[in-house]
Amino acid sequence: MAELDQEEMLTSAMIRAARGLLGLDQAGAAKLAGLSQRTISKLEAEDDLSSKDLRRRNALKAIRSGFEKAGIEFIFPDEKSGQGVRIKLASK
Repeated sequence: MAELDQEEMLTSAMIRAARGLLGLDQAGAAKLAGLSQRTISKLEAEDDLSSKDLRRRNALKAIRSGFEKAGIEFIFPDEKSGQGVRIKLASK
């Protein structure tokens, strides 16, 4: 997994969308990421998930890693498109 930088920062909406695609509630997402349900709830409720503090950066890395292992692909904004979340195709 790439290091988190400002261009590849998860947003609250991306976390909620990834949960929805996997059919997980906040407790299930927390288990997947190895975090508390309270942490997931707090992050989803925030408008700005900038990674200024180490605990937040580590939580976002854990969430991203857990969701990616479960088959989620995060799409980050570039000059052609905005952010998104999708399920990866299974490898053949």
